Amino acid sequence: MFRQLSIENDNILKKIIILLSLLAFFACEDNKDDDSSLIGTWELSNMGEFANGDCTGEVDNTGWALVQAFGMKVTMIIKSDGTGTYSATIGTETQDVSLTWDENKICMMGECINYKVSDDSFSLDQQTEAYCEDDYGDETNHSTKAACESASNEWIEASCTQMTFTKK
Repeated sequence: MFRQLSIENDNILKKIIILLSLLAFFACEDNKDDDSSLIGTWELSNMGEFANGDCTGEVDNTGWALVQAFGMKVTMIIKSDGTGTYSATIGTETQDVSLTWDENKICMMGECINYKVSDDSFSLDQQTEAYCEDDYGDETNHSTKAACESASNEWIEASCTQMTFTKK
């Protein structure tokens, strides 16, 4: 009987050790799973321009209709290891871009943008600074609207685009 109690205690002790080991493993694992709400496949579901370049005011979504008319499809795959893929498809052409992410931002092509998660969607507000463009669409070194226009170039005002993605 004493041997049977000893075996049962050994089994209980083994189970406790296994449970503690699992807890320690998950506690030490990379904390990307802390924001597991972002992990998964997301599809662009809306896009628009803020009224102001500082990402404030009403969002004008009329450009979204144009994107849809051309059949553009944008998806993001966010992985738990802090990486992912941004894919944009128009017709049969697809462009894939690698991305990284953390609890505050998503980074692609050297640019990082803060995101906001809300239920089954998240949004990115991408600001673009004002700049001067020549007749060929190239950015010039003119730093003010007056200097740009006096050189017969076009001044492009600062803008902010919001992209909303919905979980698939």
